[in-house]
Amino acid sequence: MFLLVGVSVRALMESAGESGYPVQGIDFFADLDSCRWGKTMSLKNDFGLAPSVELLLEVAQNLPCEGLVYTSGPENYSAGLKFWEERGLLFGNKVDVLDQVRDPWKLKQALAEIGAVMPEFHLVKDWDPDTQGKIMLIKPLDGGGGRGVRVLPLPKEKDTAQGLISSLQEPARYIVQDYISGIPASVTFLADGQRTEVLGTSRQLTIRQGANNFIYAGNIVPLDTSLISGASGTLDVFEETLWRICSHLSTVFRLRGINTLDFVINSKGIWVLEVNPRWSASVELIEVWRGERLFARHLAACRASQRSLLLDRYEGRLNQNQNRPGFWGKRIVYAESSFQVGCGWELSYLYEQGVRDIPVAGTKIERGEPICTVLSTVAAASDAACLRKLQLKAGWVRRFLGDVKSSTFKSRKKQ
Repeated sequence: MFLLVGVSVRALMESAGESGYPVQGIDFFADLDSCRWGKTMSLKNDFGLAPSVELLLEVAQNLPCEGLVYTSGPENYSAGLKFWEERGLLFGNKVDVLDQVRDPWKLKQALAEIGAVMPEFHLVKDWDPDTQGKIMLIKPLDGGGGRGVRVLPLPKEKDTAQGLISSLQEPARYIVQDYISGIPASVTFLADGQRTEVLGTSRQLTIRQGANNFIYAGNIVPLDTSLISGASGTLDVFEETLWRICSHLSTVFRLRGINTLDFVINSKGIWVLEVNPRWSASVELIEVWRGERLFARHLAACRASQRSLLLDRYEGRLNQNQNRPGFWGKRIVYAESSFQVGCGWELSYLYEQGVRDIPVAGTKIERGEPICTVLSTVAAASDAACLRKLQLKAGWVRRFLGDVKSSTFKSRKKQ
Protein backbone atom coordinates (compact mmCIF):
# COMPACT_ATOMS: atom_id res chain seq x y z
CA MET A 1 0.00 0.00 0.00
CA PHE A 2 1.29 3.45 -0.94
CA LEU A 3 1.10 6.35 1.51
CA LEU A 4 0.16 9.71 -0.03
CA VAL A 5 1.17 12.84 1.89
CA GLY A 6 0.65 16.57 1.34
CA VAL A 7 -1.46 19.57 2.24
CA SER A 8 -4.26 17.98 0.18
CA VAL A 9 -4.02 14.46 -1.26
CA ARG A 10 -7.53 14.09 -2.71
CA ALA A 11 -6.56 14.38 -6.41
CA LEU A 12 -3.58 12.08 -5.92
CA MET A 13 -5.77 9.54 -4.07
CA GLU A 14 -8.22 9.63 -6.97
CA SER A 15 -5.53 9.06 -9.60
CA ALA A 16 -3.96 6.18 -7.65
CA GLY A 17 -7.28 4.57 -6.77
CA GLU A 18 -8.60 4.65 -10.33
CA SER A 19 -5.25 3.23 -11.47
CA GLY A 20 -5.84 0.19 -9.25
CA TYR A 21 -3.34 0.93 -6.47
CA PRO A 22 -4.25 0.41 -2.79
CA VAL A 23 -3.46 3.68 -1.00
CA GLN A 24 -3.98 5.58 2.21
CA GLY A 25 -3.46 9.30 2.73
CA ILE A 26 -2.71 11.89 5.36
CA ASP A 27 -3.23 15.62 4.84
CA PHE A 28 -4.78 18.71 6.44
CA PHE A 29 -8.38 18.00 5.41
CA ALA A 30 -9.30 14.30 4.94
CA ASP A 31 -12.14 15.40 2.67
CA LEU A 32 -15.06 13.07 2.06
CA ASP A 33 -14.10 12.24 -1.51
CA SER A 34 -10.51 11.42 -0.51
CA CYS A 35 -11.93 8.59 1.59
CA ARG A 36 -13.61 7.06 -1.46
CA TRP A 37 -10.25 5.70 -2.54
CA GLY A 38 -8.77 4.59 0.76
CA LYS A 39 -8.36 5.55 4.39
CA THR A 40 -7.52 9.25 4.66
CA MET A 41 -6.52 10.99 7.88
CA SER A 42 -6.19 14.62 8.86
CA LEU A 43 -3.76 16.03 11.40
CA LYS A 44 -6.49 17.89 13.28
CA ASN A 45 -9.31 15.35 13.41
CA ASP A 46 -7.32 12.12 13.68
CA PHE A 47 -4.27 13.25 15.64
CA GLY A 48 -5.36 16.45 17.38
CA LEU A 49 -2.52 18.44 15.81
CA ALA A 50 -2.42 21.84 14.14
CA PRO A 51 -1.94 21.76 10.35
CA SER A 52 1.79 21.77 9.64
CA VAL A 53 3.85 20.08 6.93
CA GLU A 54 6.58 19.25 9.45
CA LEU A 55 4.06 17.48 11.70
CA LEU A 56 2.49 15.82 8.68
CA LEU A 57 5.79 14.19 7.74
CA GLU A 58 6.57 13.33 11.36
CA VAL A 59 3.25 11.53 11.89
CA ALA A 60 3.57 9.75 8.55
CA GLN A 61 6.72 7.97 9.76
CA ASN A 62 4.53 5.80 11.99
CA LEU A 63 2.28 4.64 9.15
CA PRO A 64 3.34 1.42 7.40
CA CYS A 65 3.59 1.53 3.61
CA GLU A 66 5.49 0.13 0.64
CA GLY A 67 6.27 3.61 -0.63
CA LEU A 68 5.53 7.30 -0.07
CA VAL A 69 4.33 9.72 -2.76
CA TYR A 70 4.06 13.42 -1.88
CA THR A 71 2.17 16.34 -3.30
CA SER A 72 2.16 20.05 -2.34
CA GLY A 73 3.97 20.95 0.88
CA PRO A 74 6.80 18.46 1.53
CA GLU A 75 8.97 19.82 -1.31
CA ASN A 76 9.71 22.80 0.95
CA TYR A 77 10.65 20.58 3.92
CA SER A 78 12.94 18.11 2.22
CA ALA A 79 14.67 17.01 5.43
CA GLY A 80 11.38 15.44 6.51
CA LEU A 81 11.49 13.13 3.47
CA LYS A 82 14.92 11.68 4.30
CA PHE A 83 13.32 8.96 6.48
CA TRP A 84 11.75 7.35 3.38
CA GLU A 85 14.66 8.03 1.05
CA GLU A 86 17.07 6.20 3.35
CA ARG A 87 14.73 3.19 3.30
CA GLY A 88 14.23 3.22 -0.46
CA LEU A 89 10.55 4.10 -0.06
CA LEU A 90 10.47 7.60 -1.57
CA PHE A 91 8.62 7.79 -4.90
CA GLY A 92 9.39 11.31 -6.00
CA ASN A 93 12.37 13.62 -6.25
CA LYS A 94 15.04 12.97 -3.67
CA VAL A 95 16.11 15.33 -0.91
CA ASP A 96 19.24 16.69 -2.62
CA VAL A 97 17.27 17.25 -5.84
CA LEU A 98 14.59 19.22 -3.99
CA ASP A 99 17.17 21.39 -2.26
CA GLN A 100 18.87 22.18 -5.57
CA VAL A 101 15.87 22.86 -7.80
CA ARG A 102 14.03 24.95 -5.19
CA ASP A 103 17.03 27.28 -4.92
CA PRO A 104 16.19 30.25 -7.23
CA TRP A 105 19.86 31.12 -7.78
CA LYS A 106 20.68 27.60 -8.98
CA LEU A 107 17.55 27.52 -11.10
CA LYS A 108 18.50 30.85 -12.71
CA GLN A 109 21.98 29.55 -13.46
CA ALA A 110 20.61 26.40 -15.11
CA LEU A 111 18.15 28.40 -17.22
CA ALA A 112 20.89 30.78 -18.38
CA GLU A 113 22.74 27.83 -19.91
CA ILE A 114 20.03 27.58 -22.59
CA GLY A 115 19.10 31.26 -22.81
CA ALA A 116 15.90 30.95 -20.73
CA VAL A 117 15.15 33.68 -18.20
CA MET A 118 13.60 34.38 -14.82
CA PRO A 119 12.38 37.75 -13.54
CA GLU A 120 15.25 39.54 -11.83
CA PHE A 121 15.42 38.97 -8.06
CA HIS A 122 17.67 39.48 -5.05
CA LEU A 123 17.70 39.03 -1.31
CA VAL A 124 15.54 41.31 0.80
CA LYS A 125 18.62 42.71 2.54
CA ASP A 126 19.92 43.90 -0.83
CA TRP A 127 16.76 45.80 -1.75
CA ASP A 128 17.33 49.55 -2.15
CA PRO A 129 14.08 51.56 -2.21
CA ASP A 130 15.88 54.52 -3.80
CA THR A 131 16.64 52.52 -6.94
CA GLN A 132 13.21 50.98 -7.32
CA GLY A 133 11.36 52.34 -10.34
CA LYS A 134 9.12 49.41 -11.19
CA ILE A 135 6.60 47.05 -9.63
CA MET A 136 8.28 44.42 -7.46
CA LEU A 137 7.13 41.51 -5.34
CA ILE A 138 8.04 40.10 -1.95
CA LYS A 139 8.14 36.31 -2.33
CA PRO A 140 8.85 33.59 0.27
CA LEU A 141 11.44 31.00 -0.75
CA ASP A 142 9.38 28.18 0.76
CA GLY A 143 5.95 29.35 -0.31
CA GLY A 144 3.21 27.58 -2.19
CA GLY A 145 -0.05 28.48 -3.85
CA GLY A 146 0.84 32.17 -3.92
CA ARG A 147 0.73 32.48 -0.13
CA GLY A 148 2.91 35.29 1.15
CA VAL A 149 3.51 36.88 -2.28
CA ARG A 150 2.86 40.62 -1.97
CA VAL A 151 3.28 43.65 -4.17
CA LEU A 152 5.97 45.97 -2.83
CA PRO A 153 4.71 49.58 -2.64
CA LEU A 154 6.12 51.93 -5.28
CA PRO A 155 8.92 54.44 -4.52
CA LYS A 156 6.50 57.22 -3.56
CA GLU A 157 5.38 54.95 -0.71
CA LYS A 158 8.90 54.27 0.50
CA ASP A 159 7.96 54.26 4.20
CA THR A 160 5.17 51.74 3.59
CA ALA A 161 7.54 49.51 1.64
CA GLN A 162 10.19 49.66 4.35
CA GLY A 163 7.53 48.87 6.94
CA LEU A 164 6.54 45.77 5.00
CA ILE A 165 10.15 44.65 4.78
CA SER A 166 10.77 45.21 8.50
CA SER A 167 7.62 43.27 9.41
CA LEU A 168 9.00 40.05 7.94
CA GLN A 169 9.83 37.61 10.73
CA GLU A 170 12.59 35.89 8.76
CA PRO A 171 13.78 38.24 5.99
CA ALA A 172 16.37 35.70 4.83
CA ARG A 173 13.49 33.45 3.76
CA TYR A 174 12.25 36.00 1.20
CA ILE A 175 13.39 37.51 -2.07
CA VAL A 176 12.42 40.71 -3.88
CA GLN A 177 11.50 39.93 -7.49
CA ASP A 178 10.48 41.97 -10.53
CA TYR A 179 6.79 41.76 -11.35
CA ILE A 180 6.20 40.53 -14.91
CA SER A 181 2.82 41.26 -16.45
CA GLY A 182 1.31 38.50 -18.56
CA ILE A 183 -0.57 35.24 -18.23
CA PRO A 184 0.39 33.02 -15.27
CA ALA A 185 0.73 29.48 -16.55
CA SER A 186 2.35 26.11 -15.99
CA VAL A 187 3.61 23.10 -17.89
CA THR A 188 3.57 19.59 -16.42
CA PHE A 189 6.17 17.07 -17.54
CA LEU A 190 7.34 13.55 -16.79
CA ALA A 191 11.04 12.84 -16.27
CA ASP A 192 13.00 9.67 -15.53
CA GLY A 193 16.49 11.05 -15.08
CA GLN A 194 17.30 10.80 -18.79
CA ARG A 195 14.26 11.73 -20.85
CA THR A 196 11.44 14.23 -20.57
CA GLU A 197 7.90 14.20 -21.89
CA VAL A 198 5.65 17.26 -21.78
CA LEU A 199 2.21 16.16 -20.58
CA GLY A 200 0.21 19.37 -20.79
CA THR A 201 -0.06 23.09 -20.14
CA SER A 202 -2.48 25.18 -18.11
CA ARG A 203 -3.49 28.74 -17.39
CA GLN A 204 -3.37 29.45 -13.67
CA LEU A 205 -6.25 31.24 -11.97
CA THR A 206 -5.39 33.54 -9.08
CA ILE A 207 -7.23 35.91 -6.76
CA ARG A 208 -6.28 38.61 -4.28
CA GLN A 209 -7.05 37.83 -0.66
CA GLY A 210 -6.09 40.41 1.95
CA ALA A 211 -2.39 41.22 1.75
CA ASN A 212 -1.78 38.21 -0.52
CA ASN A 213 -2.00 39.24 -4.17
CA PHE A 214 -1.63 35.94 -6.02
CA ILE A 215 -3.56 33.22 -4.19
CA TYR A 216 -3.92 30.08 -6.28
CA ALA A 217 -7.53 29.57 -7.37
CA GLY A 218 -7.43 26.86 -10.03
CA ASN A 219 -6.43 26.10 -13.62
CA ILE A 220 -7.76 25.86 -17.15
CA VAL A 221 -6.23 23.20 -19.44
CA PRO A 222 -4.76 23.59 -22.00
CA LEU A 223 -3.18 27.04 -22.06
CA ASP A 224 -4.76 29.07 -24.86
CA THR A 225 -1.83 30.94 -26.40
CA SER A 226 -4.22 33.14 -28.40
CA LEU A 227 -4.84 35.01 -25.14
CA ILE A 228 -1.31 36.41 -25.25
CA SER A 229 -1.57 39.92 -26.65
CA GLY A 230 1.12 40.78 -29.18
CA ALA A 231 2.79 37.38 -28.97
CA SER A 232 4.92 36.33 -31.91
CA GLY A 233 5.74 32.83 -33.08
CA THR A 234 3.67 29.72 -33.62
CA LEU A 235 2.19 27.22 -31.17
CA ASP A 236 4.85 24.73 -32.29
CA VAL A 237 7.61 27.16 -31.33
CA PHE A 238 6.02 27.77 -27.91
CA GLU A 239 5.74 24.04 -27.20
CA GLU A 240 9.26 23.36 -28.43
CA THR A 241 10.60 26.07 -26.11
CA LEU A 242 8.78 24.60 -23.11
CA TRP A 243 10.06 21.11 -23.86
CA ARG A 244 13.63 22.42 -24.23
CA ILE A 245 13.41 24.13 -20.83
CA CYS A 246 11.85 21.13 -19.08
CA SER A 247 14.29 18.69 -20.66
CA HIS A 248 17.31 20.77 -19.68
CA LEU A 249 16.13 21.21 -16.08
CA SER A 250 15.34 17.49 -15.80
CA THR A 251 18.89 16.65 -16.84
CA VAL A 252 20.62 19.30 -14.72
CA PHE A 253 18.69 18.54 -11.53
CA ARG A 254 18.05 14.80 -12.18
CA LEU A 255 14.29 15.24 -11.85
CA ARG A 256 12.06 12.18 -11.55
CA GLY A 257 8.36 11.54 -11.92
CA ILE A 258 5.78 14.23 -12.50
CA ASN A 259 6.95 17.84 -12.12
CA THR A 260 5.43 21.22 -12.97
CA LEU A 261 7.13 24.41 -14.15
CA ASP A 262 5.39 27.70 -13.32
CA PHE A 263 5.93 30.64 -15.66
CA VAL A 264 4.48 33.89 -16.96
CA ILE A 265 4.07 34.31 -20.69
CA ASN A 266 3.71 37.64 -22.53
CA SER A 267 4.63 39.16 -25.88
CA LYS A 268 8.32 39.02 -24.92
CA GLY A 269 8.31 35.30 -24.24
CA ILE A 270 8.41 32.87 -21.31
CA TRP A 271 9.52 33.99 -17.85
CA VAL A 272 10.21 31.04 -15.54
CA LEU A 273 9.06 31.48 -11.93
CA GLU A 274 9.81 28.16 -10.22
CA VAL A 275 9.75 24.39 -10.45
CA ASN A 276 7.24 22.43 -8.37
CA PRO A 277 9.11 19.10 -8.22
CA ARG A 278 6.08 16.97 -7.32
CA TRP A 279 2.49 16.13 -8.22
CA SER A 280 0.67 19.45 -8.67
CA ALA A 281 -2.95 20.60 -8.63
CA SER A 282 -3.21 20.95 -12.41
CA VAL A 283 -2.41 17.27 -12.99
CA GLU A 284 -6.00 16.07 -12.52
CA LEU A 285 -7.13 18.34 -15.37
CA ILE A 286 -4.29 17.16 -17.59
CA GLU A 287 -5.40 13.58 -16.88
CA VAL A 288 -8.93 14.41 -18.06
CA TRP A 289 -7.62 16.23 -21.13
CA ARG A 290 -5.29 13.36 -22.03
CA GLY A 291 -7.81 10.65 -21.17
CA GLU A 292 -5.38 8.72 -18.95
CA ARG A 293 -4.46 8.43 -15.29
CA LEU A 294 -0.80 9.22 -14.63
CA PHE A 295 -0.08 7.67 -11.21
CA ALA A 296 1.43 4.47 -12.66
CA ARG A 297 3.67 6.45 -15.01
CA HIS A 298 4.84 8.60 -12.08
CA LEU A 299 5.87 5.47 -10.17
CA ALA A 300 7.60 3.99 -13.22
CA ALA A 301 9.62 7.14 -13.86
CA CYS A 302 10.68 7.29 -10.20
CA ARG A 303 11.82 3.65 -10.34
CA ALA A 304 13.90 4.14 -13.52
CA SER A 305 17.62 3.50 -13.19
CA GLN A 306 19.95 3.36 -16.20
CA ARG A 307 17.30 2.84 -18.85
CA SER A 308 14.33 5.03 -19.63
CA LEU A 309 11.00 3.96 -18.20
CA LEU A 310 8.88 6.42 -20.10
CA LEU A 311 7.68 3.11 -21.58
CA ASP A 312 6.47 3.25 -25.16
CA ARG A 313 5.77 6.99 -25.07
CA TYR A 314 7.65 9.39 -27.28
CA GLU A 315 10.13 11.84 -25.85
CA GLY A 316 9.55 15.44 -26.77
CA ARG A 317 7.08 18.28 -26.96
CA LEU A 318 3.36 17.99 -26.52
CA ASN A 319 1.24 16.70 -29.41
CA GLN A 320 -2.03 18.60 -29.05
CA ASN A 321 -3.78 16.45 -31.64
CA GLN A 322 -3.62 13.34 -29.45
CA ASN A 323 -5.70 14.90 -26.67
CA ARG A 324 -9.39 15.61 -26.14
CA PRO A 325 -10.72 18.80 -27.76
CA GLY A 326 -11.94 21.75 -25.71
CA PHE A 327 -10.98 23.28 -22.36
CA TRP A 328 -11.21 21.77 -18.88
CA GLY A 329 -11.03 23.71 -15.63
CA LYS A 330 -11.10 23.70 -11.85
CA ARG A 331 -11.77 26.51 -9.43
CA ILE A 332 -11.15 26.54 -5.71
CA VAL A 333 -14.11 27.97 -3.80
CA TYR A 334 -13.15 30.25 -0.91
CA ALA A 335 -15.63 31.16 1.80
CA GLU A 336 -17.10 34.65 1.73
CA SER A 337 -18.44 34.27 5.28
CA SER A 338 -17.74 32.19 8.36
CA PHE A 339 -20.14 29.27 8.56
CA GLN A 340 -20.62 25.63 9.48
CA VAL A 341 -21.03 23.19 6.62
CA GLY A 342 -24.56 21.82 6.49
CA CYS A 343 -25.55 18.18 6.07
CA GLY A 344 -28.17 16.07 4.35
CA TRP A 345 -26.55 15.57 0.94
CA GLU A 346 -25.19 12.44 -0.71
CA LEU A 347 -21.51 12.37 -1.56
CA SER A 348 -22.25 10.71 -4.89
CA TYR A 349 -24.54 13.58 -5.90
CA LEU A 350 -21.95 16.30 -5.30
CA TYR A 351 -19.26 14.19 -6.92
CA GLU A 352 -21.36 13.78 -10.07
CA GLN A 353 -21.82 17.56 -10.19
CA GLY A 354 -18.06 18.02 -10.41
CA VAL A 355 -17.54 19.01 -6.76
CA ARG A 356 -14.29 17.84 -5.17
CA ASP A 357 -12.49 18.28 -1.84
CA ILE A 358 -15.89 17.96 -0.18
CA PRO A 359 -15.78 18.93 3.53
CA VAL A 360 -17.29 16.73 6.21
CA ALA A 361 -20.71 17.89 7.44
CA GLY A 362 -20.36 20.10 10.51
CA THR A 363 -16.94 21.44 9.50
CA LYS A 364 -16.45 25.04 10.62
CA ILE A 365 -15.02 27.21 7.85
CA GLU A 366 -13.82 30.75 8.41
CA ARG A 367 -14.15 33.55 5.91
CA GLY A 368 -11.37 33.30 3.33
CA GLU A 369 -10.72 29.60 3.92
CA PRO A 370 -11.20 26.99 1.18
CA ILE A 371 -14.59 25.28 1.06
CA CYS A 372 -14.15 22.88 -1.85
CA THR A 373 -13.13 22.66 -5.51
CA VAL A 374 -15.41 22.68 -8.55
CA LEU A 375 -14.48 21.00 -11.84
CA SER A 376 -15.87 21.39 -15.32
CA THR A 377 -17.51 18.07 -16.19
CA VAL A 378 -17.94 18.85 -19.89
CA ALA A 379 -15.35 20.40 -22.19
CA ALA A 380 -15.90 24.08 -22.95
CA ALA A 381 -15.43 25.59 -26.38
CA SER A 382 -13.08 28.31 -25.11
CA ASP A 383 -11.04 29.39 -22.11
CA ALA A 384 -13.56 32.16 -21.37
CA ALA A 385 -16.54 29.79 -21.55
CA CYS A 386 -14.80 27.37 -19.18
CA LEU A 387 -14.16 30.16 -16.68
CA ARG A 388 -17.79 31.29 -16.78
CA LYS A 389 -19.00 27.75 -16.05
CA LEU A 390 -16.65 27.48 -13.09
CA GLN A 391 -17.82 30.80 -11.65
CA LEU A 392 -21.48 29.78 -11.89
CA LYS A 393 -20.81 26.40 -10.29
CA ALA A 394 -18.80 28.04 -7.49
CA GLY A 395 -21.75 30.28 -6.60
CA TRP A 396 -24.12 27.32 -6.59
CA VAL A 397 -21.95 25.13 -4.37
CA ARG A 398 -21.41 27.98 -1.89
CA ARG A 399 -25.13 28.25 -1.33
CA PHE A 400 -25.56 24.48 -1.29
CA LEU A 401 -22.96 23.94 1.43
CA GLY A 402 -24.07 26.86 3.59
CA ASP A 403 -22.01 29.91 2.66
CA VAL A 404 -25.33 31.71 2.43
CA LYS A 405 -24.04 35.24 2.93
CA SER A 406 -22.05 35.22 -0.28
CA SER A 407 -23.04 37.53 -3.09
CA THR A 408 -19.88 37.62 -5.19
CA PHE A 409 -17.23 35.10 -6.15
CA LYS A 410 -13.84 35.14 -4.49
CA SER A 411 -11.73 32.04 -3.86
CA ARG A 412 -9.42 28.08 -1.40
CA LYS A 413 -5.85 26.95 -1.61
CA LYS A 414 -5.29 23.33 -2.44
CA GLN A 415 -2.23 22.68 -4.83
